[in-house]
Amino acid sequence: MKKIYLLSSTSGDTCSFIQDYPEGEESIMGRAVDRSWHPFGNDYSAITLELSRNDFGKRNYQFDFSSALNPFFVVSEDAINKLKNILEPRGQVLPVITESKKKKFLGYYPTNSLSGCFDMDKSVYRVAERGLIIERPVLVASNITDEYLFSINEDISRVFVTDKFKKRVEEAGLLGFDFSEEIPAV
Repeated sequence: MKKIYLLSSTSGDTCSFIQDYPEGEESIMGRAVDRSWHPFGNDYSAITLELSRNDFGKRNYQFDFSSALNPFFVVSEDAINKLKNILEPRGQVLPVITESKKKKFLGYYPTNSLSGCFDMDKSVYRVAERGLIIERPVLVASNITDEYLFSINEDISRVFVTDKFKKRVEEAGLLGFDFSEEIPAV
């Protein structure tokens, strides 16, 4: 059986991006959740991002992936190029604005939501007004039809990746990905 991981970025020694947006405007996180895994349309325009400090107080662009705005991710152009055949068919690559002079970053929003993959009997969740609040997901392995990266209809913000995705990231030498949270799949 393949292993499934939560798609997230490292913390501590790597920096990440946060959004700088005017008062009264909805954040990209909120807008992405509202999309429910459907592509952004013509109403999307490049968002402005600020580099946040790592746990040691340093600021640098020595990473390829930031999940701080999950379910909207920030990915280096190098990572997009190395993972193009995985990322592009499964989501949107969108422009973002950063202060980085040497390294280009892009936004990534997954749009390939799967159904029938959420085990309601084994997961820990509660029902809320706008859907489920999932505390601990358990997935149905036999219904996971994607070999690399996917989201599920029941969860508004989690994105999952397989061990094949992890292997590609490691082979490419990309920085900032964290595969420490394995998701049960039965």
